Amino acid sequence: MKYSSACKIAASLLLAGVLSACGSSNDPAPETAAPVVAAPTTFAVSGTAATGAALDGATITITGSDGKTYPAAGEAPIVTGTDGSYTITLPLTAKPPFVVTAVRSDISLVSVIAEAKDSTANVTPVTNLIASRLSSSGDPAKLAAEFLADPTLLDLAKITASVAEVVKLIQPLMDAVGDSTNPLSGNIQLAVTNGTGADKMLDSLSISIVPSSDKTVNIAVSVKQQQAEGAQPVVIAFSGGTGATAPAATLPTVVATDLVDSGNAVLIADLLKRMTACYALPQADRVVSGGTVVVDIKATACKDMFVGNDAANYLNSGAKVSSTGAFAGLFGTGTGATFDLGSYEFTRGNGDWVIAYRLTASGNVSYNTLAVRVDTDKKLRVIGNQYKYNGGVNAYQQVRNFVAQPAADYYSTGYNLTVNNTADVADIVKVVVTSPSGKTLLLKRSAASSYFPIVKSDNTITGTSFVRLARQFLDTANTGDPALADLGTFFSTDRYAAADIIAIPAQARWKFEYFTDETTIDATQYYTTRARAMTIAELQTQPLANLPAADIAEAKSSIVSNTAGTTWWLPVDGTVDVDWEVPTGALAPTSIQVYGNYVTGPTTRSGFNDKTGVKSTDRKGTIPCSNGGSGDTHCDSAGNYATSDHFNGIHLWAQDATGRDFAHFYAFYKITLP
Repeated sequence: MKYSSACKIAASLLLAGVLSACGSSNDPAPETAAPVVAAPTTFAVSGTAATGAALDGATITITGSDGKTYPAAGEAPIVTGTDGSYTITLPLTAKPPFVVTAVRSDISLVSVIAEAKDSTANVTPVTNLIASRLSSSGDPAKLAAEFLADPTLLDLAKITASVAEVVKLIQPLMDAVGDSTNPLSGNIQLAVTNGTGADKMLDSLSISIVPSSDKTVNIAVSVKQQQAEGAQPVVIAFSGGTGATAPAATLPTVVATDLVDSGNAVLIADLLKRMTACYALPQADRVVSGGTVVVDIKATACKDMFVGNDAANYLNSGAKVSSTGAFAGLFGTGTGATFDLGSYEFTRGNGDWVIAYRLTASGNVSYNTLAVRVDTDKKLRVIGNQYKYNGGVNAYQQVRNFVAQPAADYYSTGYNLTVNNTADVADIVKVVVTSPSGKTLLLKRSAASSYFPIVKSDNTITGTSFVRLARQFLDTANTGDPALADLGTFFSTDRYAAADIIAIPAQARWKFEYFTDETTIDATQYYTTRARAMTIAELQTQPLANLPAADIAEAKSSIVSNTAGTTWWLPVDGTVDVDWEVPTGALAPTSIQVYGNYVTGPTTRSGFNDKTGVKSTDRKGTIPCSNGGSGDTHCDSAGNYATSDHFNGIHLWAQDATGRDFAHFYAFYKITLP
């Protein structure tokens, strides 16, 4: 048999291991070997990290059941893109199931993967809730460590059951936005990009997971939407971790038209970007030289922040734009303020949105809210709540330490009702506040106070605007009620149990009625909290800033007795200097305050308080003596504290990203224990 030259070449190639189909026309075709395909050694995990807005710039870490992390220490990090997307390649030797974490700044979210194969794992507040239901403590952040200690926590069946439980809970909202995507493993990338479907669902969900011990959490789920002023949202509350309870019901039916517009995250991000651009300009470009009022703003970038491109349209709780009012930074010399981490909070009765954001300026970080409106050109701009008087309410938590009486130390949580004693309320004699449960509280002006304090039922004006609902002595052996001992402060008549606190909605509505005389209401304003008050058990898990031990010892040694009680006398050099420490996990104070008494008559005294703002990076500050008006004599003509003054306490105040207030109060008086 003869071969053609081409076949001779083919034969030589065959010897080299290359197959050929050559041969005579009468020869049978040779068998063709299947190509050798290398067995896969890796698999890919991809997904979307989002909170409604895409969670861009978040670091992704995957932890296997053997404790190995991917990427490993020293390897390049995996960071989400501007659309929140990520992809990470793992070796097939990685041990499933896996815990996925996405961390950016103060945001940390968790997800899970059942198997070592190509998978989608979204990381959102919903997957965080799914992880919470799988955690033995209920805390998603602990799931990876818990799983390493107990491999039975996670498997495909348990993950599937947890997803089903959470989907059942939020199904009414998913139906309203037309979303049937599996929140854990479905492709939500397009929805996040377009602000529709699953993304709109994330925008509209309020999910709170708060540790109440190292083994338990309290969970609350509700819908962020438009509601009539004064209407209270429905909250589904349950617990996780040891003794976990299942949701008793699903979310109530959701009306689609009550939900925020699709694509709101893009509008919010655009507004914050424009605000940042304004503050990046030099003062000379923002306002005319020496400018102090709205007409002095000249930068188009700054006018563009406000509805109608006119800052004169802005009014928020009595504050207008000026060098001494709202947006005072526009008129200052500072530059470089950054506005970011925007999120939708709820829609007001008139259709305006309330958004939350982070402000970073001169190294100081704070979290704030704005009332905004979609303008005629479809851009989002600032409008304010359009209320003529200042006011507000925040969940408030306090630890009160008695310097000379440690057995009296107690916890308290509730709400701070803020009406500042400023020019806009000069004609207001009282404010009646109606709580979400329908109970009323009375606030009245006090000459030396920077705010309207609460008035007791016997018409005694207290020195506080904080209504304490839950309270407990630090000494667990003392089960008495601190309300029966600390008579100078204000407590609710009923002592709230944990269940009572948990039942209060995060976005609870409070009504403030402003009276120009004892019977005439001049304005009614509604304020909404962003988070409910903590239970005592939840507060016990939160470290607080504190005074150094040496300063506490000095204060204790300086306490003297006088006719008004046991107090620490104030200095007469015009200021009070304060140092503090911020332990790991504690919130850094952004305000420091002193409280005291001054002589108003032969046998009478009135209360005062002085405070000053500090940066979150500060660890010391000075509180000046500040005169509250003609009836206030606690400061002398030189600005010093009067020699007859004494102060009862000092506190370090901080606020978390959800708007909760925290105060560590040091009391320089004694109480009679129950």
